[in-house]
Amino acid sequence: MNSSPRFAPLLALVVFVLACSSLPRVNLGGFSVGDIAQIAATPVAAAPETLSTPVPSTVSTAALVRQRSRIRVGIRYDAPPLTRINADGRLEGMDVDLARELARRWLGSEQNVEFVQVTSLSAPQKIANRQVDLALGGLIHTKQAELSADFSLTYLRDGEALLVRTGTYSDFVSMANRSVSYIDQPSTFAMRDAEVAANVTVTLQSQPSYRAAVDSLIAGTTEGVVGRWRRLRATASGDSSLAVMAIFTSEPVAIMLPQNDSAWAAFVDQTLSAIVADGTFARMYQKWFGVPPDNFMTIAQPQVQPLIALSGTLALRDTIATLRASNVIRVGVNPDAAPFVTLAVGGVLDGFEVGLVREMARRWLHDPSAAQLIALRPSEFADALAAGHIDMAIGGVQVRGGDVSAMGFSQTTFVSSDTSVALALPQDDSRFRDLVNFTLQEMQADGVYQKLFQRWFPDQTLNLIETWPGVGSSAALLVAPTAMPGITATSAVTPVEAVTATVVAGP
Repeated sequence: MNSSPRFAPLLALVVFVLACSSLPRVNLGGFSVGDIAQIAATPVAAAPETLSTPVPSTVSTAALVRQRSRIRVGIRYDAPPLTRINADGRLEGMDVDLARELARRWLGSEQNVEFVQVTSLSAPQKIANRQVDLALGGLIHTKQAELSADFSLTYLRDGEALLVRTGTYSDFVSMANRSVSYIDQPSTFAMRDAEVAANVTVTLQSQPSYRAAVDSLIAGTTEGVVGRWRRLRATASGDSSLAVMAIFTSEPVAIMLPQNDSAWAAFVDQTLSAIVADGTFARMYQKWFGVPPDNFMTIAQPQVQPLIALSGTLALRDTIATLRASNVIRVGVNPDAAPFVTLAVGGVLDGFEVGLVREMARRWLHDPSAAQLIALRPSEFADALAAGHIDMAIGGVQVRGGDVSAMGFSQTTFVSSDTSVALALPQDDSRFRDLVNFTLQEMQADGVYQKLFQRWFPDQTLNLIETWPGVGSSAALLVAPTAMPGITATSAVTPVEAVTATVVAGP
């Protein structure tokens, strides 16, 4: 067979890859020649790019992991020091170590993991298609990604920051008219916003690589490097002559997970909390960043079940459809949970969380009194949510190990003795949880959340709701979704024990 000389290099590469039987097998579809060469040089277990048949929506992630006896982890190759290809062609980084630690705890060996290369753009789709069980590598928890994936606890903050020589500048204003290097275009957007906010101008100059930018800073030919915060802090920790002087944006980094699988999300969060509690996470962080980690909220008293104990099926829910059909939000309440829920003279219910749910009713159903309050004991919350008798539960519910496996939770609305307090929600209903969380973030953005907090906790420091970057709104989530197979709306039921109270609009 004759071949054109211009194809000789490609043919030689293919022959070389085929000859190296020790290299991992990869599906070449969709990759460039450069991608093929990089993956071939990376001694990690590679999973197929696509699954032979779609995974039914009611099959749990735990069932898939048990079936193959491995976790399939989507991972970026370009997020140092979380993930990178080292000089020996090996995949390494803190998130690589974290994935292997999960495999060790769940499946008995850190070798029971398959890595699938993803990007920030492809990870949500691979998660949605159930091609991977979770995804790592400095993935930012954004509103857009939340629409097709769930996320674990935030375990790191990233964003855009500025690296300078130690002691040269006290603040960003003092860098007026100085030169700053950048590598990636998004860094320039953060820099321009900072210039406008500080009313100063700097001269931006492009560098071909991160190493070149840092070398230029050390040599004094530029006065700063703007780039990803995680990279800059790792560089500064290893060189006392450099320091992170300014942080322009702060973005939450978390593990990306499949939607509508609350048991799997709880399993990941409980394990991550246990890894923090026993010091393993701190050792990983110290290894790759050179400094102790920042504190982040974890699950109190984590209880990690064995993988075999997780259900193989999912009972998917569509609570939003229920709300639209009934024009009522059924809220289980513990009346004896002041100041979250208080029972005033005349049997009128009020309190911080009562105010939150009434405000949600106003925004979702245009009527604060659409929040139907149902008195329940806290021990009844999980069963009532699972049976569809209520849509959420309030009363100072703490996010603790046992409860996390039995109920879903909103974002943290209050912190008590280093333990999160949140609204209890149904399991396996990611869209409704998104609706609650987007609404909490919007309430904070327009000041309603702060007013409620200050009214009921006047002597407490405001607990800020973590805001996810990007575009997304509760109004968009309220639009009728296309039901996934297996998802049903729970029918309205007559409350077993309704509070005899006049429901009035919150403050």
